[in-house]
Amino acid sequence: MPKASALMFLAVLAVSLTVGGCKGMAVLGALGSAAEPNSTAPAISPNLKLMIFGGANHGTYLGCLNCSEYAADSVWNKYGSSGSPYSAESIFNHYSQFGSPYSTESACNQFATDPPVIVDGDGKYYGRLTLNRYATGIGIGTEDMGWLAAVCH
Repeated sequence: MPKASALMFLAVLAVSLTVGGCKGMAVLGALGSAAEPNSTAPAISPNLKLMIFGGANHGTYLGCLNCSEYAADSVWNKYGSSGSPYSAESIFNHYSQFGSPYSTESACNQFATDPPVIVDGDGKYYGRLTLNRYATGIGIGTEDMGWLAAVCH
């Protein structure tokens, strides 16, 4: 993904995370250092829901990236299936196919060949959620999203 597209994604994510509660604000703070001061982002709804999908044909719903930590499907809800470190469908479970440092479908594998994707409710594709800086169609990674590196280690 070109640098300009990555920055636009970060701007979109930053705007949408403002509704995400404490966890969303923490990620928003991490994004602040990555955004360029002169970048411009299109006007978007603060209610935009960014969802993560992984697995075969990206058919497994892994949760909402920018929902409140109280939302049942939020990756920030440590009691929900998307945010639990024990759930098979969580990027926080380092033994699952989506959070393992070894799985080819994991956000946490720096060599993943098919990491999860990020889409909105309208099906618009925003890229891949991955630590693999060389993945095709990368949306975010360690350079732009330090929080993902923290989640994975």
